[in-house]
Amino acid sequence: MMPFRPLFLIACISLFPLLAGAQSDSYALQRILQRYTEAYGGFRDADSLSSISVEGIIEQNGQSFDFLMRKKRPYSMRYRLSNELCNVISGYNGDVAWMRTETNGEVSIQTLDAKGTRALRAQARFDSPLFRAMEKSENEITLLERATLDERSVYVLSVDESGRGLSHYYIDVFTAYVVRVDQLDANGEVQLQTLYRDYKEVDGYPFAHEVETRLDGQTLSLAKVNEIVVNPGLLSFYFEQPRR
Repeated sequence: MMPFRPLFLIACISLFPLLAGAQSDSYALQRILQRYTEAYGGFRDADSLSSISVEGIIEQNGQSFDFLMRKKRPYSMRYRLSNELCNVISGYNGDVAWMRTETNGEVSIQTLDAKGTRALRAQARFDSPLFRAMEKSENEITLLERATLDERSVYVLSVDESGRGLSHYYIDVFTAYVVRVDQLDANGEVQLQTLYRDYKEVDGYPFAHEVETRLDGQTLSLAKVNEIVVNPGLLSFYFEQPRR
């Protein structure tokens, strides 16, 4: 066995840089996720932020709409778009997704199919997959790199969510706020890009007051927030499908 010891020792030594690098990345990722959770209110009771109400104006498809979005933990949402031509309300109660459309006094209500339900459920999710991520195990999160984005230093995290696919999250190094999210397709190409700007604190929680969504470099929508209310006291029946 003696002749093999030097070879075995050399093999072990050659692994040290790789193991050290892996441990370093793991520690860095833990620190990033911890800072992110703290920035978004992780030092508070987990249930202290249970609902939000967001109002503003959104530009999409060449039209301007007033919008009102209300969410309740963990998966309830009601979202209204309205202008002088139409009024569209979509909702999800944690089980059923629906849409109510009113145009020229004509009202139609429909229950969304499986694809529409999955899309609305994803939008209704109250917490980011990065929030308290170290306490969960359902998503695979890795640190890709530290980069520069629009003269801002950011960490780029890869987040593989079960049932939703792969996304890249760009986290500001200094504030730990999310500044961009890229949703990737099966080929690893950017499918949809969302940019978060103009962060302001409301009752101690940070919220982006401007959100832009892009597809292939072109703006799909631009939302500007006028008012955010924390814990407005929403009851569960508010998210149920209306009868008329």
